[in-house]
Amino acid sequence: MSLNHGYNFLKKITGQNLRLNQEESLVESIQSNLVQVLNTRQGMVAHIADFGLPDIHYVYSSLPKSLDSLGLEIKKVLEKYEPRLEKLNVRFVEKANDTFRATYHITGEVREGSKVSKITFQTEVLRDGSADAFVVNQYE
Repeated sequence: MSLNHGYNFLKKITGQNLRLNQEESLVESIQSNLVQVLNTRQGMVAHIADFGLPDIHYVYSSLPKSLDSLGLEIKKVLEKYEPRLEKLNVRFVEKANDTFRATYHITGEVREGSKVSKITFQTEVLRDGSADAFVVNQYE
């Protein structure tokens, strides 16, 4: 199976221009896709029922044991819907005590031609289910 590493999965399913524009790097495209996947709840995309994360309220009601389960869900959905991030690992980092904010590191490898870069994104999942992702480390 051949993967085209130059497009964003969500752009493909929404019919947008599939090619990266000149200003958007592969890492930026992956980061954008991570944010979109992590902010979508399963069942919100009618024709792809498993796209996104489960309802965050179920996670919140089962704390603290659900934090590991959420990490596994993040890994599972990203392995399927962000194939450009290879050798994926998701690790729980911390939970804020004053509010629900769970921090995870998402690490993997990104291939651009013959070049392989290792990259770590940090994501924080908030009580309302919103999430952001940003690069905390990248090296070749």
